[in-house]
Amino acid sequence: MGTVVRLLGPPRVLGADLPVPRGRKPWALLALLLTSTGPVPRSRVLELLFPDAEDPQAALRWTLSQARRAVGAALTVGGDPLTCEIAADVRVDVRDVLAGRAPAGWPLGEATLPLLEGAEPDVPEFAAWLHGRRQTLAVAGARLQRAHRRGTPASRVAVRELVRVGEQVMDAGAARDGTAILRGAVERARGLGDDVVLAEALAHYGRAYVHAVASTDPRAIAALREADRLATREGRAEVAGLARRELGFVATATGDQTGALRMLARAEAAAADLPDDLAAVAYGRGFALVDTDGSAHAEAQLDKAVAMTGGRDRPRAHAAALAMRGRARLATGDDEGAAADVDAARALATELDWTPMRPWIDSLHGEVLLRAGRAREAATVLADARTLAEVVGDACWVALTSRGLAAAQARLGTPREAAASLATATETLVADADVCCWIELHLRDTLCSITAEFDPARASRQAEYLHGRAVATGLTMYASRARPRIMS
Repeated sequence: MGTVVRLLGPPRVLGADLPVPRGRKPWALLALLLTSTGPVPRSRVLELLFPDAEDPQAALRWTLSQARRAVGAALTVGGDPLTCEIAADVRVDVRDVLAGRAPAGWPLGEATLPLLEGAEPDVPEFAAWLHGRRQTLAVAGARLQRAHRRGTPASRVAVRELVRVGEQVMDAGAARDGTAILRGAVERARGLGDDVVLAEALAHYGRAYVHAVASTDPRAIAALREADRLATREGRAEVAGLARRELGFVATATGDQTGALRMLARAEAAAADLPDDLAAVAYGRGFALVDTDGSAHAEAQLDKAVAMTGGRDRPRAHAAALAMRGRARLATGDDEGAAADVDAARALATELDWTPMRPWIDSLHGEVLLRAGRAREAATVLADARTLAEVVGDACWVALTSRGLAAAQARLGTPREAAASLATATETLVADADVCCWIELHLRDTLCSITAEFDPARASRQAEYLHGRAVATGLTMYASRARPRIMS
């Protein structure tokens, strides 16, 4: 085997005895050059990798020297603008993927691994670029895999491999492409005539769609219901439990807390004594109970979810449980406990490079800063979080970060401007039926609070509407907050 430069997954060079570069930016520089369509101006590299360096030119020179040591004669890096030339006998995985070329010296199954997995420099400007490039590569990698497997007869293995690839593409943040692959897995499973593998594909497709694309999509909800029915009939309790948990999520997102708890009870029955599934049920219950009459029980459920995921190899589940418990603690005024949870969730999300989840966790961090009287820091965090939410394309995260940013702006002395921007965000984003119900009420509650500072009559009208919505959906904490603002 000749020399192979691997940038998908953990970056490394195969087939050559070369030193490991110091730091992460040499690999980031190589990824930038090798996935770009042409030469890259040095000014662009400085913007993405060294925005805060005291001497960015010197930092770039040092990084270039480290990158050259890491790849030896396999690549020639230099010039202004910067280029990266590949030696004749060398293969580079990202170039193979982007060209739609069959891999040589590395496995086709790794074509959808994340770019620079575990080696991402902690620079927000580069993180936004990396997220977009990962989406592009994930889609191209999935296309490459399909092209080289086309004509392969449907089988359990083939369907499950499609599910795996689809979820990898989802993890890269390419939600619609990932769900398209998972939909293809469902179609192949139907042709196979195997209800077990069909139930699996339906459950994973439905879960991906309701979380990343549209929580009220009728086809995705129907897929989850069919998965539950088939899995129950075939004795696959873990698949039935997954489908029921996701149907519980849909009910919570649409403001049907009673239906959510009923569905989660069915999921718990299917979980039996499976720790991961029981942790997921506890998380779902905690999520459903926050902001309701049962909010006192939300933290207890999330305590279970945090404890059950913390000692297992489930870092994403643990980060999600910590973040949700942080939200529950903020709702009950436990600012100190919330800060500890949010800090832990932020550290995990950074370690995992879990970009699609960062806007949500950062919105909680912004709220913690606001509670601590650090409005200016909060505004900076929330502005960056909203930008990332827009890059990720998640309407719920855009709504939450817009709410937090408006709250910070009001604290900084511009309540009228903050209310105007939040009113626009509320009406625009709530028009999208797939913004979770609790998020809509969270925005309206904040809008009432800010507006009351300069227009109590208008705030009263807003509070009256909020009260009605909160009572109708069972999110009674918002009703309690709205009631004192309504003028008699």
